[in-house]
Amino acid sequence: MAIFDLSEHDAEPPSPEPVAEGPCSPFKMGLAILVLVAALAGWRLGMDGSKGLSPAILADTFTLRWPQPPAPVVAKRPATQSKGNGKLPQISAVFVDDSNSLDPFFAALWKLEQGKGTGAVTVLHYGDSPTTADLITGDVRAQLQRRFGDAGRGYTLIAKPWAWYGHRGVEISDHGWKMRTGVGLMREGIYGLGGAAFEGQPGAWSKFRLTESQQTVVNVEYLAKSGGGTFAVEADDRRLVEQTTSSETQEAESVKVELPPDTKTVSIRPTSGTVTLFGADFRRGPNGLLYDSLGLNGATTSVLARVLQPVLWKQELERAAPALVVVNYGSNESSFGAFVHKQYAAELRLAIQRIRLAAPGVPILVMSPMDRGERAGMNDIETMSTIPEIVAIQRQAAAETHCAFFDTYDAMGGDGTMARWYVASPRLVTADFLHPTPQGATIVAELFVEQLGLGYNRWKMQHGIGLPAANPADSLKAEAAKSLPESRHATKHAGKKARM
Repeated sequence: MAIFDLSEHDAEPPSPEPVAEGPCSPFKMGLAILVLVAALAGWRLGMDGSKGLSPAILADTFTLRWPQPPAPVVAKRPATQSKGNGKLPQISAVFVDDSNSLDPFFAALWKLEQGKGTGAVTVLHYGDSPTTADLITGDVRAQLQRRFGDAGRGYTLIAKPWAWYGHRGVEISDHGWKMRTGVGLMREGIYGLGGAAFEGQPGAWSKFRLTESQQTVVNVEYLAKSGGGTFAVEADDRRLVEQTTSSETQEAESVKVELPPDTKTVSIRPTSGTVTLFGADFRRGPNGLLYDSLGLNGATTSVLARVLQPVLWKQELERAAPALVVVNYGSNESSFGAFVHKQYAAELRLAIQRIRLAAPGVPILVMSPMDRGERAGMNDIETMSTIPEIVAIQRQAAAETHCAFFDTYDAMGGDGTMARWYVASPRLVTADFLHPTPQGATIVAELFVEQLGLGYNRWKMQHGIGLPAANPADSLKAEAAKSLPESRHATKHAGKKARM
């Protein structure tokens, strides 16, 4: 029996995109080759025996050994080390926690599993555009909450900075806000937990429609400051609270609002003056797991290293009380080779240092970017050279700073994955060779949860907690294979390049 439930997500997948056709059909290409061969052979036989194509060459072709497609890139799990050598078994080749930094997080999960939890176990997942629409993070949330309890939808921004911003189980509509995010100027500023701020006056509004499950509480995060205005919180158009944001000191604050049973929509609107709001945190019940997706379009590691104002961010993290912080950047850095070569390692270490100052003692997991493809010539798609370099830097920095590390890139197939994913049916990545489709995001989420489960199993073994009779790694792998889209297996045996 698997530690984590890996059943397939029940969202209806979109229709697959048509695969782009090549410059000519295989029939036409074969016909052209036959004409060329015939012309060269005819020249040798009828005109000049020293030139052209010898018929003997054709016979030789049938004795050639044609190369097989490269084998799929599968991370090998090292043999478990003996208890007598004093070392812990490595979790896997793609999930590393040699310093046991995740122990407090696993202990919190165990309390939830035993029904002894005394509050929500919160994971803050900071990332870039692949998490902005809550694709990967939404699937991870669903899988973990099935096992450890659903504490709510969690944190969502007050409004949509981009049309494609989204949060699983919450539909957002808004009007009239002046928005700013921690991406762009890349300098320290006032932002909320999710790296964005929304300024509004009477006439602005946001509405959240709850589509999956009943939420019992919403915590509205705002900036308290001198001369701040007021805002109201409504449930199904009935006003529940009117909150002032005026304060003698500038602080990141939050107001807790109990929601009536069967609430379908929650609205937030300024009622006087000017207010600065950050996010709405939806909860249900006192216990369970929260998985907050904090993705910003175009974000880099610098958002955590340099942008979030330290005093306010510390207040926000203290209120969120995370059991784990996931740092998931690298996709956007990959476009800047010189930065990756010279500065990225220092920037990542600075981000880790800033997290530890804001949230002392909280475990950190560095999650690498996915593969990212680029065109090579007219029809080839190849992995950007900076991606494996970024992954190597992250692995080393995580080890040296005693963080856990998940290698998304190698777990999903390594070099050439996006080429294979682009020609899969259904397609697993969009035409930019960077952003996963919902089906591709599900694969990444399941790989991550599977590896997290292996780490949790190891923690249980260390603490004398019994595991299922079957090999836990095999059980998890089998359960994951059942729920993965068929196209994942179909694309494993493709080469490192793919022609469109």
